[in-house]
Amino acid sequence: MAAAKTKSRNILGRISYGIVTSLENAFHTYGSAISKRPFAFIVACLALTGLCSIGLINFTVEERPFKLWIPQNSDFMTVMAWQKENFPAEYRLHVAIYEADNVLDKSVILEMLRIHEAVANASTPAASWSDVCAKMPTITNSYFSRRRRSVSQEIASGFYSEPVAVPRAKRQNEDTDWSTVLDRDTYCGFYEKIDQECMEHSILELWGYDRTYIENLTPEEIIDDVTNEEKSAVFGFPTNFTEFLGDIVRDEKGRIIKAGASRQIWITHINLTAIDSGEFVDDTGTGMEVDKVSFDWEKELIDAVLDEKDRPEGINLYLMASSSFGMISQATIMGDVQYLAFGFGIMFMYVQVMLGKFNLVEQRPVLSLMGLSCVGMSIFTSYGICSAFGVPFGPVNNILPFLLLGLGIDDMFVIMQAWNNLDPSEKKEKLGERIGLSLKHAGVSITVTSVTDFAAFAIGSGTVLPALRSFCLYAAVGIAAVYAFQATFFVAWFALDQQRLEDKRHGFLWFWKPKNWTPNQCSQKDICQTFFHDVYAKYLFKLPSKISVILITIGILAVSGWGLSNLRQEFNPIWFLPQSSYLFKFFMKQEHYYPTVGEMGTIYFGKMNYFEEMPKLEELITRMEASDTISEVDSWFTKYKEYWEKQGFQVPEADENEEEFLDKLSIFLHSPSGSKHRIRNFRFDGIMNCTDPAPPILASSIEYRHHLFSNAKEQIHAMDSLKALIKEIGFDGEVNAWARIYSGWETDKIIEKELYTNMGLAMMVVFLVTLVLIANFYMSLMVLLCVIMTLIDVGALMHWWGLTIDTVSCIDLVLAIGLCVDYAAHVGHTFMKKEGSRDERARLTVATIGPAVLNGGVSTFLAFIFLANSDSHVFITFFKIFFGVVIYGLFHGLVFLPVILSMCGPASYLSIVDSSNGGRGEIHHSTQDPISDVEGKAALRNSEEKGVPTEPTETDSLTPVKNSEANGCVENGKDRSNGVALNNVSEGSEMVTVLLDPISERSNENTKL
Repeated sequence: MAAAKTKSRNILGRISYGIVTSLENAFHTYGSAISKRPFAFIVACLALTGLCSIGLINFTVEERPFKLWIPQNSDFMTVMAWQKENFPAEYRLHVAIYEADNVLDKSVILEMLRIHEAVANASTPAASWSDVCAKMPTITNSYFSRRRRSVSQEIASGFYSEPVAVPRAKRQNEDTDWSTVLDRDTYCGFYEKIDQECMEHSILELWGYDRTYIENLTPEEIIDDVTNEEKSAVFGFPTNFTEFLGDIVRDEKGRIIKAGASRQIWITHINLTAIDSGEFVDDTGTGMEVDKVSFDWEKELIDAVLDEKDRPEGINLYLMASSSFGMISQATIMGDVQYLAFGFGIMFMYVQVMLGKFNLVEQRPVLSLMGLSCVGMSIFTSYGICSAFGVPFGPVNNILPFLLLGLGIDDMFVIMQAWNNLDPSEKKEKLGERIGLSLKHAGVSITVTSVTDFAAFAIGSGTVLPALRSFCLYAAVGIAAVYAFQATFFVAWFALDQQRLEDKRHGFLWFWKPKNWTPNQCSQKDICQTFFHDVYAKYLFKLPSKISVILITIGILAVSGWGLSNLRQEFNPIWFLPQSSYLFKFFMKQEHYYPTVGEMGTIYFGKMNYFEEMPKLEELITRMEASDTISEVDSWFTKYKEYWEKQGFQVPEADENEEEFLDKLSIFLHSPSGSKHRIRNFRFDGIMNCTDPAPPILASSIEYRHHLFSNAKEQIHAMDSLKALIKEIGFDGEVNAWARIYSGWETDKIIEKELYTNMGLAMMVVFLVTLVLIANFYMSLMVLLCVIMTLIDVGALMHWWGLTIDTVSCIDLVLAIGLCVDYAAHVGHTFMKKEGSRDERARLTVATIGPAVLNGGVSTFLAFIFLANSDSHVFITFFKIFFGVVIYGLFHGLVFLPVILSMCGPASYLSIVDSSNGGRGEIHHSTQDPISDVEGKAALRNSEEKGVPTEPTETDSLTPVKNSEANGCVENGKDRSNGVALNNVSEGSEMVTVLLDPISERSNENTKL
């Protein structure tokens, strides 16, 4: 059995070695070809970018929330499509909240009146308030007396006279419903002559917007009216005016003596005829089609309400217009793109510092700029290809340039690290051969990380969330493009830049060759490289350090596991608003002053026999009112039943038929208590008038309000239970519950499943890709372990930093898988190519690839550091999550993984294959990562010269590596595979004996980085 296991391992070793060797040979050939014809490859890359950019002709920005955050096959989208076709929205709501120490103070009421008049006078060249407002009949109880009107209303209607105040006692005792007193013909005659007023609602309705009357009110009269009055003096409808107030204070008699906030509501009407003729605007915030005239007037409304020049001190006003969400969210995302310019600027300086040296010749500003240009080219390529295939561009996609900037710079650093780590014999080769060797050493590393990133996003593109799918497609194409451009365009420019450097020409002005130039001594120092070689690699692998690292990692993992268990799942479109915007402040004040107000919803009824379905309709309303998830039901049927029962009728009558029902419905809908339902709750197959039965009903609706819920679980339960109730009752027709907030609730319902599904699939693909490219099962598991621990830590950080599981964080976490695997994969791949004991291989790995990994992490952090100041939820979430990814990813990649590998690391590629050949040493040139085994020998000589002890200790004997212990761990406090491997490496007729020292010094011939 042991022999079979050894044979299986040897076969896997040969496969691993074959894969890595094939890739390295391919990159070697490719790099040499680029160095011979750099201009040809540069032109080819530019031509490819230009060709792909043609697709931008089809570039489409998708900003509609319902097309971004909700599965397109969800109930919400199905009902929304039905509603748009059968019950199109005709009204738009605009709300202002006034905040003051006491909004019942006359100064605040007069300010509300000033805003009322400003809105009434707001106009565009095409329309005024009276043209765009939704109107209702003013069936007031004081109809037969002079009704109070505002000056602005009378000017707008063409009638104006001095206002006449109705006596207070008379107004308070009028409760007659004239539709039940007068005969039908008489009432309808009056009804058809009744004026219609614009729908504006606030406590100002108590006094009919009468400025003179309001100016003469005493504090006691205001308190008395607000507490006791229950009907609108404008429309005559029963109205609960306390619902307009927030933070109410009552005295011992129950009177409202103070309130901290008051709401004012305007309702505009959508011109459906204009929409049918194509004269409409697609409001991205609400997903509604709005006629252009109304949409333009809404901008005047916003300006009029937010104008503060005449506002008294101590009064704050917060506004929500229906068009505000779309306007602000779009401006925020586009405005924050300015941070991309800052990111590119700081990255240019950082790359220039790290790639070049501080002297005239060895600085590399042009090469740094060309490396960053690869990111720009990949952006054009990604956007062009995806646009050509009709993939819309979502708001989250704006973080893609930051992602590509970080990943592209990471590949650049790895390539340059490979160049700087060429051994002395390789540095004597011709330039083309040296570039080929550099790409040979770096190619597999950047391929591992790029393919894993690409695979993670390719898997994510299969999600049902449109925004996530769009981002993953753009990201996958962008990552493939930046990988190709860095391996080609950057390498071609590097060949040219190196030719310039070796000819000792100026780093920026290539045509200038400084005379008698010699590098200054200061510019030859590399603090980062020195730190990793002389300090970090020396002390990290001491026993106390190893124990500390393991204990710290376990502690962080345990605490993070607790934090992750508390991570909430919640999605709220309001988060996409900047916190400094007037709309975000409005929602915060609404939540503060009206906390008990739950979310509103609508039940839509399609075409059916409403007379026969009345028992089911009554059952539905009764059970909804008894539900523990619904606080209020506003039903036309309830008011209809009360209206006729007050007159001594049963609903329905025993011998009643459908025609009689429609006749009674018409009478009710023209009464004071039913008029509002006629306007907003019915669609008829024909024109309705007061004296005739109602036409057949095509659709109707009832409104309801949920309780205020504390978490997503309660919200989802409330939504699902109502849908189940409707299904259980079994209407003979189309009946569906719909609320705008259900878009978020339905997303919450699936987002957690989508997140873990996508993350699981992405990690599986990452493991398979690393298994193929790193070609070692055990090492692939170690890399995957680092990814999992990083994600756990990041999840806990999300909880502590106030983030939740939503669509944006879901995207960022899938993205994080691709990024955090880079750190561990580079280290793991480099470790597999080193020879010696585990300790020695781990030290060499950290010393050689550590600077490149650290630079990659730092560059990624610098790419998005400016997003910390963003007002966008998308960018803030991106910053917080990627801050954690960089910190924890670097910790697990550069601290935890090397320590574990020094204790339990797998055997190297060369050792496995050499063992499978019976120890005959028949393997040719040793494969290398950014440092060669020959350099290890040179480093050993350097360390001896500096007095660094190189004699083997008790735990570092020169015992040859045994194949049977290749994958073992620490036993009895000692490394079972300790010692230095002495491998005879044959290359032609030359035999080189390689000796690796535990503390490797870098060769003096190596250049910076």
